[in-house]
Amino acid sequence: MADNKIWTPTKRQEDFISIPDTIFEGFFGGSAGPGKSECLMMLPIIREFYKIPGFKGILFRRTFPELEREIIPRSQEYFKLTGARYNDSKKRWTWDMYNTMMQFGYAEYEKDARSYDTTEYNYMAFDELTSFTEFQYTYLSFSRCRTSNPRLPAIVRSASNPGNVGHGFCRKRFVEPARGGYKIIQQTVMVGGKPRVIKRIFIPAKALDNPHIDPDYIVRLQMLPEAERLAKAEGDWWTFSGQVFEDWRLEPFRDEPDNARHVVKPFDIPPWWPRVLAIDWGYSAMMCALWAAINPATKRIYIYREYTAIKTKISSWAKTLAALSAGENLVDVVLDPSAWGNRGDECTIAEQFSNLSGMNPRRADNDRISGKNLVQEALRWEPVINPFYGHEPDVGHAMEIYEFHGEATYHRYMDQFTDEPETAVNLPKLQVFDTAVKLIETIPLCVYNDPTMTRKGSPEDVAEFNGDDPYDTVRYILKACQYYLDVGGAENERQSKIAGAMDLIKPGQDQTAFYMQMDRIDAEHQRIGMGVKKFHHAQRRKYRMV
Repeated sequence: MADNKIWTPTKRQEDFISIPDTIFEGFFGGSAGPGKSECLMMLPIIREFYKIPGFKGILFRRTFPELEREIIPRSQEYFKLTGARYNDSKKRWTWDMYNTMMQFGYAEYEKDARSYDTTEYNYMAFDELTSFTEFQYTYLSFSRCRTSNPRLPAIVRSASNPGNVGHGFCRKRFVEPARGGYKIIQQTVMVGGKPRVIKRIFIPAKALDNPHIDPDYIVRLQMLPEAERLAKAEGDWWTFSGQVFEDWRLEPFRDEPDNARHVVKPFDIPPWWPRVLAIDWGYSAMMCALWAAINPATKRIYIYREYTAIKTKISSWAKTLAALSAGENLVDVVLDPSAWGNRGDECTIAEQFSNLSGMNPRRADNDRISGKNLVQEALRWEPVINPFYGHEPDVGHAMEIYEFHGEATYHRYMDQFTDEPETAVNLPKLQVFDTAVKLIETIPLCVYNDPTMTRKGSPEDVAEFNGDDPYDTVRYILKACQYYLDVGGAENERQSKIAGAMDLIKPGQDQTAFYMQMDRIDAEHQRIGMGVKKFHHAQRRKYRMV
């Protein structure tokens, strides 16, 4: 490297750069200011990987603007001094004399990780790893980092501050097993019946470890609010909680069961399944509508359709939603509560929607915390231990519940005392067709409110961000589906029996038996005094007898 531009690593940077190549994953993390980005960028230069023919490296940031703003300009200071040539269109440096390259990449959405499926790299680096999801990191690291040259390594190196969507998995993967760092963490994987060990290590770093940093910057870090100071100045990984929906899976991770997935291929939904439409309206912001179908037998919910629009008039999207819903068994339609606000127009948004679509929506439940909790529970794919296993119900308490809260609540109480030690039926409760692209992109971007900024909302709530409309809509639709499951008990039971009767029909078989079974189902409901109840979505919730 030319003498007029010399890069000298700090002690912690040198420790990180010197991690043996036998350790597949290295994580350099903690506070702001220890030179993490430069360390990742300079590693293949200092280790002279670029001089080994065939070397290919890539440094990731979550978005392309971050590369343009921070990484690429820094690389200009050093890479060209080694004889490298920069290709702006391909965003990479090449050393023609060695036939080697160093590329810059990004993966803004989870699906973007698959855009690198045809490539392989010897050196893979993730700057600000906590801005990536666990799926993005593990998919890229374990599928795209490899080598066929004994002179070249296959290593992944990353760096980050605490916080953001990947906080939880970074802490669990690198920090929790060795809070003080410098300890090799080993994971055994069975390959062909034989154990293989994958190694990783955490090198902690603080701003004070960097002797070149502006001392006034250190002082300013100390003046931050306590939680922010602990994270940014001390590298405290226990201040922020990060990603809200950590259970979210495009597909199972290694050693996870097959049911650890939320995105599924579309299938033909039986016409008798109850369906719900939820709408988060907007003009400058996104208008988002989701349709969900409820399996009456399993109570699992499937989001099967998504419609979004920006700067589109209600006269257009209201009619579109009506057309998309035509002939479907809609049992409820809910609309963002703000649609009932007086905006100075002759009619509210809700009234305009009703007039244009022919639907009669009700106000969506906008309790944000309970909505967030419901989404988390709907995404849960791991069973939990039943705390009531081995216990008997309190009969007196059960009678009080029946008297003061009704039959449905009584049954929910009694159903807890099962003979099953685990509650593991039909998990996860929510799955999404892969055509709901915006929702699939939005869920993993949800993070908790900054605990230092609680005036903007509860630290238990999801922080608002541009493009969060699909998340709001999924809260609305799950609340509506849960309401139907809780309140529409008789209709749910009838629908379950119908589903069971339909399952008995074989292709080409005479359906007389099915209709006779339907008559028995309806007669049974009439006989026990329930009637056949139809879920009616008026503004005042009720059942009407048919």
